[in-house]
Amino acid sequence: MNNLRLLKYSLIFFIVHLSAQKQMYKSTMVVDTSKNKKFTSSIVMANNKIVFNADNFVLYAIDKDSYQTVWERKIGWRSNTAPYIFKNTFFYGNYNGSDRKIHQYDIETGKTIRELGIESINTKPHFEKSVMYTTAMNDGGKQIAYDLEKNTVVWQHKINFGADVQPVYLNDRIVVNAEDDLWFEVDFKGNFINKESETFTYIDEMKVTAKKFLFLSHDQTPLTKEWLRKNKLADSEFKIEKNQHYTFVLNEKYLTVIGKKGKKKIQLDLENLISPEEYENQTLSAILNAENKKIWLIHQNHLIHYDVKKEKMLRNVFLGNWRPQQMILDGKNIWLISANDGQLYHLEFEPDENINRIMQETKARQDHLKCDLPNPDKIKAAKAAEEKFKN
Repeated sequence: MNNLRLLKYSLIFFIVHLSAQKQMYKSTMVVDTSKNKKFTSSIVMANNKIVFNADNFVLYAIDKDSYQTVWERKIGWRSNTAPYIFKNTFFYGNYNGSDRKIHQYDIETGKTIRELGIESINTKPHFEKSVMYTTAMNDGGKQIAYDLEKNTVVWQHKINFGADVQPVYLNDRIVVNAEDDLWFEVDFKGNFINKESETFTYIDEMKVTAKKFLFLSHDQTPLTKEWLRKNKLADSEFKIEKNQHYTFVLNEKYLTVIGKKGKKKIQLDLENLISPEEYENQTLSAILNAENKKIWLIHQNHLIHYDVKKEKMLRNVFLGNWRPQQMILDGKNIWLISANDGQLYHLEFEPDENINRIMQETKARQDHLKCDLPNPDKIKAAKAAEEKFKN
């Protein structure tokens, strides 16, 4: 490793390890902790509560302030996908020993408000009054509109494996994946929107027009396989988050930030922030928050805060002691499920102003300690001046 690379990682080391975390809480749920155990669990935050689906098939609601268990309920179900919140309720699975169904639960009590006639919710729902639009398993993968008050499916279209891909909900239409890189459009009444196209697919045995792309950016620019190849993202799994300014794509090597009309703004090589020597298999990699022009992400047990506009890392917090399996942020609070033991933890970390001060002091210390390589021209000039002075 050359001197410059060593200096870079030593600077990161100081920043990471001076970004102290304080453990405030650890749950004591009874879970199987067999050797090499892989836990299946999830968390979500709502109404001052952390709803925690532990590996033991139980749902818990933990008060954020007192850490008291408000309620718990055995649901016979566990998942790495967090519950979906709707007002003072949430949607999550329930298995009674023979059938799995989605239940709508009351956040305050954990009681079932209604059992829905679908097996799973596969992507983040969109709500219009009492109607939920989502993809689901309902005798196969479907795009559905579900009336919660009437507890019935309003309309549905069979999309098979397209149900695992997040639809795009616009003001007047829904852009839906029909498997692979084919997409079609429907309005909110379920009617197909056919446009001029040379590409077609079949939905419910009907021929409908389609377009080919992998996903839409924040300004509805279609991004294709060719775009991925051009930008070093082909043949890799990735996570996507969007806000009004950017589309963020996170894979095992890069954080890519996409601006208007599919233009790449930044492609951040994560190995410049995290030494490859720290890498381990099957760690959590996720975009936690992408509001405005700053982003929080977790990658290789590092919690990274990055300013996209200034192209500057604001914070790099090492969480290797806990090895997060699932994680949410709440201000300066970290709630995570540890891959070590399947327990829920609450951590606090330093406020931004303290971290900025530490980073500035650390950089000044590194600059002070840094030794520049000798400059041959300056040495030669100095010797010449010395000889001239002697004469």
